Parts: sequence; structure tokens; C-alpha cells
Amino acid sequence: MALILGLGACSSGGGPDGETVGITIADNVEVGASDAKAESIVSAAEAFLTTLSDEQRAAVVYDFDDNAQRARWSNFPTSFVERGGIMRKDLSQDQLAALDALLREVLSADGFRNARMQMAADDTLVGGDGPAADFGSGFYYVAFLGEPSTDAPWMLQFGGHHMAYNMTFVGAKASFSPMLTGGQPLTIQFEGKEVYITREEVAASRNFLGSLTESQRGEAIRGDAVINILLGPGAHGTVITDEGVRGADLDERQRELLLAVVEARVGQFNARDAAAKMAEVRATIGDTWFAWWGPTEPFGAAYFRVTGPAIMMEYGPQEMGDDITEHAHNMYRDPGNDYGARWIAAD
Repeated sequence: MALILGLGACSSGGGPDGETVGITIADNVEVGASDAKAESIVSAAEAFLTTLSDEQRAAVVYDFDDNAQRARWSNFPTSFVERGGIMRKDLSQDQLAALDALLREVLSADGFRNARMQMAADDTLVGGDGPAADFGSGFYYVAFLGEPSTDAPWMLQFGGHHMAYNMTFVGAKASFSPMLTGGQPLTIQFEGKEVYITREEVAASRNFLGSLTESQRGEAIRGDAVINILLGPGAHGTVITDEGVRGADLDERQRELLLAVVEARVGQFNARDAAAKMAEVRATIGDTWFAWWGPTEPFGAAYFRVTGPAIMMEYGPQEMGDDITEHAHNMYRDPGNDYGARWIAAD
């Protein structure tokens, strides 16, 4: 499997230097009441941390106000952009099992499966004829900012090549923004079957596009050529101008299909946090927009995005290698609440 890294084309404002974050943490963050899900997440996090040696724990836990670590994620392999924390390949089987248990707690079953599929895709790149780089499921990192707690804010990071989960927890609230998913290749053998990693969200976007009238499609489709993502690493604070077709101009069935596009991505969060985000998107669906750049065929060959008061998400095929449908960088950001800034930042 050949891999081509377009170092200048992976994201607008991104590149090897990656994200820059300058959040000043409030002296007194209002955490609020906890709930059963918050307690189970903290319990799973503590269970993982107890498996680590003192040296490993020192390497994996950062201060909560460490913005350098907060920003240390990328679509690039770790060979090009250094991560922080502990690599999966440096964990024992018991430690990996505890990490998986934590990820199963913070993600949905679909989210955990997506993470596993993306790592499996990266395993196919090992020994390929692309540039020398650290590929494979061993080169994915876990890190914490702050100690897991229901009484104080903390953050969990997990990711590597083509993947970054940045999850900030404040009592019973969680922000999964920014979140990078996608992968290369997207068609892999997984659990004995051929799968296309992003099938559900691509199918949802096509179902929505197919529901539009000719006039609405004319508004939604902005160009014939794929464009690059705007919200990738390096784009903290970016706000995208709304374009395309607006939720207020859709009928009820079309709005439900647009919500299904969002849910295909947000559904990677655990059920509590996915429901909370979907409620926000539903409440603002009239001011939420969908836009499309690229062809309608083949499957997975077009860029699309959803923007609104509660969400910004992109699906970005990459024009690198032989098949644009086999390489995607997909971003989710919560406007105004990247890294939980709405709850943790000083005024």
C-alpha cells in the first residue's frame, strides 16, 4: 500500500507545526453536579492509570493548563508531529485492555469500532512504499491533562495518524471538540469482512443530497471539485461562513435526513454526550447549513460540511495517491467550545 503525504495540503492552517491553543484556564471552574456516566468514565480512567508504573504515569499525566500538550495532535504520523503521553506499543496487554475499557466508556460502540478500524487501516501501511514514517496501531498515544475527577475539569486525548480524540470533561458535561477522524485506506479487511470505514456518514450525506429538490441541490452543491478541509490542525478559532442549503428552507423529512448526517459523526460519542449535542443541533437546525463540493459519484469522492450555531463538521477526501475515495480527513468542532473553552476559560 503506497502512502503519499502532502505536507502542505493536509489542512488549512495546519502542517507539521499543528494546532496552537492559547486558552487561559479560569481560577475557579464551575464544575456542577456529576452523574452516573461521569463517575463511570472517571472510574475507568483511574483503573487505567493504576496499571501504570510511576514513570509511565508521570509521562501520561500533564497539568490541566498545559496548552502545548492540549494542541499536540495532527493528521500526520508521529514521525512528523510529535505527540505526548504513552504509545500503545509501550503498554502491556493488561494496560491495553484497561485503555480499551476506558475508550469504550467515553465512546459509543460505533466510536470505539471506528477507532479500531482506523488503527487497523494504519497497520496496512506498515512496510509500504511511501515515505519513511511510524505507521501502525502501536503508534497511537494516550494522555491526560489533569487528574480524572468529577469535581474538577480534566481532559483525555487519544490519537495518532489520521485520528485525534480530544475530550474535555467538566462534571457531567463533555466536549469532544476538536475531533479528527478519517483514515487511509478506507477499504480494509476488519473482523473477517471487507468494510469501508466511513460508509455510514457518506451514505447519510448522499441520502440527504438525494432528498433535495433541483433548486435546493443548486444551492447545496457549491462546486464540481473537491476542496480542502478548513478546520484541521492549526485552525483553532476558525469560524466557517455558512454556505449551501439552510435548514429553515427544508421540509421535515429533509431536516431529519440532515440530522442523520450529523448523527453519523456525533454518534461516535457515548450516548449521554451524543444526545446532548444532538439536542443542541436539533434546536438550531433552522440555522444549520449543508454544502457539497465535488462529484456525486463515486461513493466517498466529495467534500461536504455542516455548519451552524452548535456544530461545524467536514468530510474531506484527500487528493493524494491513486484513489481519492480511499483517504479522508474529517473534522468536528464545536463553535465556541473547542477544548471545553466555554466552561474552562477565564473571562
